[in-house]
Amino acid sequence: MPPVRLLGLSALVTLLAFALHAAPEATELRAEGMTFVGNSGAERNIVLRSRLAVFHPADGTAELTDVDAEVSVLDEGISFTMKCEEAELDVKSNDFIARGNVHGTTAEGQRYRAPWVEYSHDEGLLSTDAPVVMEDRSGSFRGDGFRYHMREKRFRLLGNVRVEQAP
Repeated sequence: MPPVRLLGLSALVTLLAFALHAAPEATELRAEGMTFVGNSGAERNIVLRSRLAVFHPADGTAELTDVDAEVSVLDEGISFTMKCEEAELDVKSNDFIARGNVHGTTAEGQRYRAPWVEYSHDEGLLSTDAPVVMEDRSGSFRGDGFRYHMREKRFRLLGNVRVEQAP
């Protein structure tokens, strides 16, 4: 790992440790230009970059603004990328809920858009029950939600699926 990255990761760990163990009177900690790096043992890694992060030490959460996310599976590369206006991150579990103009791409090249998505780190599952548009090289699809299972690299649209064929 390059020394610059180690320094950034070290600063991040220090900041998160401070946020999670802050004095009881500290109600929040604000950071601009924040990068959060988390992992699940040796299985999955998550990187969230945000313009602004507000940490709430009491409940171990962070509110993120203008978010870029990247989740990868060890030895397999990036599983999905995502951008959104805001996200709420559980710092301990690495789970998050993304809201506002959520869009991204899976490792298989499927592009998705939805008002909100939820990511469960332990399950390796990206999902929503909101209306979604998914596009790939075969066309455009709409549905009442989706489940993207990272381990199986399987994208499943839910309910009222409509197909729009590419010309």
